[in-house]
Amino acid sequence: MPATVLIVGTLDTKGEEVGYLAQFMHENGCSTMILDVGILHSPTIMADVSRQQVAQAGGIPLDELIQQGDRRLSVRTMTEGAAALTQELFAHDRVSGILGLGGGTGTHIATGIMRTLPLGIPKLMVSTVASRDMTELIGTKDIVMMHSVIDLLGLNAISRKILSTAAAAMVGMVHNPVTIRADRPLVGLTSFGFVTEGAMHVKRLLEERGYDVAPFHANGIGGMALEDLVRQGLLQGVMDFALHEFADQLYGGYCGSIGPDRLESAGKSGIPQVIVPGGLDCIVLEFDSLDTMPERFRGREVFWYDFRSGVRTSVDDLLALAGTIAEKLNRATGPTTVVIPSRGWSEADSPGGPLYLPEVNARFTAELKSRLTPGVRVLEVDAHINDEEFALAAVSVFHELMEQRG
Repeated sequence: MPATVLIVGTLDTKGEEVGYLAQFMHENGCSTMILDVGILHSPTIMADVSRQQVAQAGGIPLDELIQQGDRRLSVRTMTEGAAALTQELFAHDRVSGILGLGGGTGTHIATGIMRTLPLGIPKLMVSTVASRDMTELIGTKDIVMMHSVIDLLGLNAISRKILSTAAAAMVGMVHNPVTIRADRPLVGLTSFGFVTEGAMHVKRLLEERGYDVAPFHANGIGGMALEDLVRQGLLQGVMDFALHEFADQLYGGYCGSIGPDRLESAGKSGIPQVIVPGGLDCIVLEFDSLDTMPERFRGREVFWYDFRSGVRTSVDDLLALAGTIAEKLNRATGPTTVVIPSRGWSEADSPGGPLYLPEVNARFTAELKSRLTPGVRVLEVDAHINDEEFALAAVSVFHELMEQRG
């Protein structure tokens, strides 16, 4: 039986393009199911899942939605309704992938649907606004964005090429499925630039112990992606080696775009986790000279990097972070240990380095210990975070926790 792709679009304005996608995929051995999220005008082609069904699933009948004339309400209702119907289709194996196309509103709706689907399901969005910042629209999901280059206002020589390329890509994705199947325990590992050396030691040592390692760049979205995969049940343990996102979050820094669930999913799931304060020594901001340095940070130690620079976290910053981190870890239902390197938390926070202030780090450690419940262990290691000696200690603790969980 051929694979089936769900095509999402507004069939009043994008019906011709949707029809072209469907025809191309049919000719290349792939079935389609068309879902209509349009509202304003009559659809120009038939849908397999009608706009009436979508609106009803979103909680408001289509006639009532049109009568109210509230565009924001309409977009939200159609997004929620389409997401609910799409999840049901995937749950019953009726479709294998999802392809959306549209302008600003269509992209908002289609990616909103895609973000509700698990990792691994093929997701492709053909969009007129794909060249813009897609951070919020993609979120933590594996959504492929394809720029339509020209506006989607009917078929022409250029749009046919763009759409046929998208359709061919989708056919290839659904015809060559690779399931996520780990033959070893899969462990999430966070890292970021200033602790890369240490993270590489940890990865190697975990693999030598028999673990499969999924690394996450702690750049805001990366940390939240880790949380998402824990909630999906794909990870059996977490080595949260880089908490740097929390430092950036204090001041809207480069990696600070994390949500309220950061550092909580492993605890809620009850899986083993080892926490390391990698990168809490600095706040990364986009400035590259004293002239462009924000006034509020004048007088602090700085690690000059590239177009970004790392500003040293203060005692007050770290006391606040200790409270936040302790509050989250105290709610953990699974085995949790914090492992702290006493000789520095990043390449800039090392003896002779521009951010090396061990007495400031010690204030964080003392505050964290005072706030954690007895169920959360704290281990201090006399090494730098990038030393192999520290990696050995952290991995040994993690392995002990995993063995305790069987």
